[in-house]
Amino acid sequence: MKKNILAIIMLAPVLGFIGACKKSTIDSKYLDPEKTTNGSIDAFYTGMFKNRRVIPDYWGLWTFNGVQMGVYTQTLGVVTANKMYEQPESYAQDRWDDFYSAPGSDNNWTAPISSYREIEKAYDALSTDADKAGYLLFTKTAQIFLYDQACQQVDLWGDIPFTEAGGLNATGTLKLAAFDDGRAVYDSAITNLKAISNWLANAQPEQFYLNKLAKQDILFKGDLLKWRRYCNSLLLRLAMRKSAVDEAASKALVQEIMGNPTLYPMIDAYTDNAEIVTGGTNLTVDLTSSFNSGHQYAPGYMVDSLLKPTGDPRLRILYTKNSAGQYHGMIPTMTADQQQTEIGNRLLSLIDSTTFVKNTKFPGIIFTSAETWLLKAEAYERWGSGMGGGSAKSAYEQGIMQSIANYYKIHNLSDYGTKQTAATPAEITLLLANPKVAYGSVQEDNLNKIGLQKWVNFGIMQNAQAWAEMRRSGYPKITFPTDPGVSTVPTPAYRLTYPGSERSLNGENYAKVADKDLPYAKIFWMK
Repeated sequence: MKKNILAIIMLAPVLGFIGACKKSTIDSKYLDPEKTTNGSIDAFYTGMFKNRRVIPDYWGLWTFNGVQMGVYTQTLGVVTANKMYEQPESYAQDRWDDFYSAPGSDNNWTAPISSYREIEKAYDALSTDADKAGYLLFTKTAQIFLYDQACQQVDLWGDIPFTEAGGLNATGTLKLAAFDDGRAVYDSAITNLKAISNWLANAQPEQFYLNKLAKQDILFKGDLLKWRRYCNSLLLRLAMRKSAVDEAASKALVQEIMGNPTLYPMIDAYTDNAEIVTGGTNLTVDLTSSFNSGHQYAPGYMVDSLLKPTGDPRLRILYTKNSAGQYHGMIPTMTADQQQTEIGNRLLSLIDSTTFVKNTKFPGIIFTSAETWLLKAEAYERWGSGMGGGSAKSAYEQGIMQSIANYYKIHNLSDYGTKQTAATPAEITLLLANPKVAYGSVQEDNLNKIGLQKWVNFGIMQNAQAWAEMRRSGYPKITFPTDPGVSTVPTPAYRLTYPGSERSLNGENYAKVADKDLPYAKIFWMK
């Protein structure tokens, strides 16, 4: 197995915790002696997915999706304020650490890269060829998730420490990691994901190891077809994301995977979404404390300019009506005083309690069929039907319908409140025919509509993806107010700046990327 996935620097405050406590913590929570014969790989594999940036949690939703991503994307109604686009450094530090070392006193959470290094170390220690061959199911599927999360780090920061890091988890030796070029991380992800996809398509593992995977895999229950779908949809996302700066290679890869659905099946039905089922003892969610203190208001453009005028059936399960019995979001171009008046008079719609706030079964969303179809729509629109024989219009409409179906599925999972009437075929027909939604013949308009529907589908729960797509494509075209005060970041930033830990604890390596550490330095995939 290639050793090109290496873990990141373990920061000083958590070195002892990761080295001494992490394995026993995860074993006690996930290891069932009746289900596994190898505690290290099996337990760390299960624990790898229990990350608070995947499972809905206060620290992910309130401190990051709300105060940072919500402001940068308008997927949440946010009061206009001085320094509104400046980065709350401590919250960005938490987001950074959650990929590498899962900080904080709550040791229920794990970090993808440190967990993977434990899997890799345990794999290298296997003593039989049979185990080596069988446990490839674990290492290769774990790599799919790891590459997904690593590329999301690149989307937020650009260059990140990656290939030299993780000596503590790998060998017990601390190594201060150099920063990898963001483009190189993407290229490595694409190359390796393609190889993993081909391996899974031809793998014939022994039933013994398939059974073990099914028992430890909290994402797909060992369903290798679903793992292939996730892997290939992720390839589509990464190829499209770098398509503005490497169009020829991206187009070739997209054409290959879209043109051969037998070899490269994707997530094309919401029932196959990559998501972690929650609501159990060890997989609880916390949305109630996440959507309060000014983080519960509906976004104005999404509600007032798109969902409400088009009769979108998602509106009634995404947001509540205001005190006047109407749907109305916070308008970002209003002054703060005007916005506060609307708040005081209860004129703003709120995030729906049944679907979100009180829904203890809201899944940990990783990848949805709606995203797959809308990425396909963009590919068809830009490069023609030769990408796979379909059409941009049909893919676009399928993306909208898949998003509606998925949100209603989540709405109906909830044990709280009164369920809304299901979306009817007539409603969907009218929605798709509405001029604000209907697919047309002008490419610029079509690409903006695709961008709008990606934005709606990502919403508050995946708004880091919305921010990436907005910066990458320039769509949807939404007006952002300029900071009303004096700020070094008067409009939405292009990237997050590195947390203080990297500057202080990894200074020598940070110095090599310091000139890029600016709010308006572009991520490599931006035009």
